Amino acid sequence: MTTAAFDPRNLEKYSEPKSLLHFQWGDETKVYRYALVEIINELDIDATTKCKKEEQGLTQQQIFKKICQEQH
Repeated sequence: MTTAAFDPRNLEKYSEPKSLLHFQWGDETKVYRYALVEIINELDIDATTKCKKEEQGLTQQQIFKKICQEQH
């Protein structure tokens, strides 16, 4: 596998959001798969903290767990 195939800069190729994204950084041999879990209105998320009001003060892991619980 080539690292270039999983370069995060390839995002600009897409005109529509993808449900799954695959990234590889540097010389890593691992590929990281990210899933789209939520689409948020720009006004509903803080640009600095990347959190919604009800998520302020939570860790990324806590936010992820909360989102997963809400979807199931």
